[in-house]
Amino acid sequence: MYFASPAQGERFYLRLLLGVVPGATSYEDLRTHEERVHPTFRDACLARGLLEDDAEWNRCLEEAGDIQTGRSLRRLFVIILRYCNPSHPERLWEAWRHKICDDLRRQLSHIPHYQDRQFEDHQIYDYGLYLLNKILMEFGDDLTKHPNMPLSNGPDDDGRQWLDLANNPILASQVAYNREELQNRVDRHYQQFNCEQKAVYDAVMESVNSRNSRMFFIHSAGGCGKTYLCNTIAAAVRAQGHIALCVASSGIAALLLEGGRTAHSRFKIPIPAHENSVAGITRRSQMYEVLCHTKVIIWDEVPMQHKHGILAVDKCLRDLLDKRDSPFGGITVVFGGDFRQTLPVVPKGTRQDVIDASLCRSILWNQISRFYLVQNMRLEQSPESTEHAAWLLEIGAGRNLGIDGSFSIPPDMQCHTMDDLTNFIYPDIQLPQPDQYFLDRTVLSSRNDEVDEINAAILERFSGEKHVLMGADSIDLENADDNNYPPYPMEYLNSLNVSGLPLAKLVLKVGCPIMLLRNLDPSEGLCNGTRMRVLGIRPRVLHCKIISGDARFANKEVMIPRIQLSPSAETLPIPLKHRQFPVRLAFAMTINKSQGQSVKYVGINLQTSVFSHGQLYVAFSRCTSRHCIRVLLPQQYNNKTVNVVYKEVLAGLDLR
Repeated sequence: MYFASPAQGERFYLRLLLGVVPGATSYEDLRTHEERVHPTFRDACLARGLLEDDAEWNRCLEEAGDIQTGRSLRRLFVIILRYCNPSHPERLWEAWRHKICDDLRRQLSHIPHYQDRQFEDHQIYDYGLYLLNKILMEFGDDLTKHPNMPLSNGPDDDGRQWLDLANNPILASQVAYNREELQNRVDRHYQQFNCEQKAVYDAVMESVNSRNSRMFFIHSAGGCGKTYLCNTIAAAVRAQGHIALCVASSGIAALLLEGGRTAHSRFKIPIPAHENSVAGITRRSQMYEVLCHTKVIIWDEVPMQHKHGILAVDKCLRDLLDKRDSPFGGITVVFGGDFRQTLPVVPKGTRQDVIDASLCRSILWNQISRFYLVQNMRLEQSPESTEHAAWLLEIGAGRNLGIDGSFSIPPDMQCHTMDDLTNFIYPDIQLPQPDQYFLDRTVLSSRNDEVDEINAAILERFSGEKHVLMGADSIDLENADDNNYPPYPMEYLNSLNVSGLPLAKLVLKVGCPIMLLRNLDPSEGLCNGTRMRVLGIRPRVLHCKIISGDARFANKEVMIPRIQLSPSAETLPIPLKHRQFPVRLAFAMTINKSQGQSVKYVGINLQTSVFSHGQLYVAFSRCTSRHCIRVLLPQQYNNKTVNVVYKEVLAGLDLR
């Protein structure tokens, strides 16, 4: 197809449409979208979301306003402010404040201080601005950082603010626990602990309750009760009226911790982190006040975290809390994980680079007290799985390998076609299925492109009409070091499948499972790794239902807009701006993404062998029963695959 530059106007827009409109036989077909014929090719491109346009956020709020009101629209408006960078946010506010604030008159009538007052519209809108600002403050943001957005002046227009909530919503959320209920839970759990768990709990609580804070590492295979123990420690600290911050190095693992967030999100760890990096928390931020009251940090799946990220938090807390000689500013830290699982990702790094990036190669390692959980609680309920658990540990330790480094897969676990794998993991997927059906199963692969292919193939079996949602891609010249980039064709930019970014061509069906790729709004359950089902599909907003994570958000309906995303310079040398819904299909996922998750049925695609430490172990250990695992292994592989294990990382650990 002939090239056309944006400067050529309608010819350029015609070329865009030719690349995305299937089966068009006339210009009118190209200008038609959702049964409406648009006057120009440019208008048709805008309607399909192929171009960047501030009117998109108007359309997003319009589509969301047909489904949701009030509180949900306020959260959506904040996501647009934070992630979409609209040119004129004040115009969006003026156009949609009547919808965004439509529940506030009733809400104010239930606040004792205001229940006898009659408020005019401008006061209701002022209260709406106040609430928007409070939501932004949860992320260390506020309305003053968004040019031309009006600010709240208070109910009496005198600058005195509204009197309904705490001034620090992050702090408020960290102390909003029923202490008596938590203590009762701790007492019950402690009685159920085995000797290994009690030893860890006692040591951590002694550190928390003394002035001699320590660092701990809990090494545990799946099923040994690490998450259960960590949540109990957090509950015990919170029952005392203190703050326990729970984070994890992956989104899925963070969802398993009560009040959990990803470490990058909670501590503002730079991406990428380097040797001299420092976490981005300042004394003027609300997070500083939270840290001043924090007694323990629980950090799970830490073996996959680059040591520079961990040290960035350590340096930041030493400085903020004025305890430069105390690790993490004198806060007790409980790390958790399994070094048999995946290690930090080092782009283009060698084996030694990956090993050197691990926590066990940091200056903190020798100061960390190490505990091991080896008593598998799941096996006590399923004795027949003992042999399988021992086999998993053989994989993790890199034992029983052939001379060529290969590992044998039992024939009864194998299948040889994708159809066989799909039929086993997703039987009757063409029929209506409950949410738990999708939470109980997944297909894993080591490569992102293979995951996309598997997701697309399974979606074909899923009943319903396809909705093709095209992203808008462009070169970000404003933030580029060099403006001398060639005019890349749109289809080339659309073809760039970058790890961590959604596909430019996103194909969904109502009812299909999807996974969120960004921490849009953790306080509402929208975290990186959250799984949802699609309830409705609009061009500018997805109507979804949360099905995973914190039980508080189960079945919660949420609105997901398209947002602006950009890969790091290390990932892609082109300064790409990618506007798309931050989701991907969740029938399948990468092995690395699955870490921390347990399912009943797992399919493992080994058509392409694993390529980094711990991947094979992670894949097989997602499921506790060998009878519920199927491995797609071509027959010519003779039952063998590669198992990559960096034994020098495991050498200093007391693994049993």
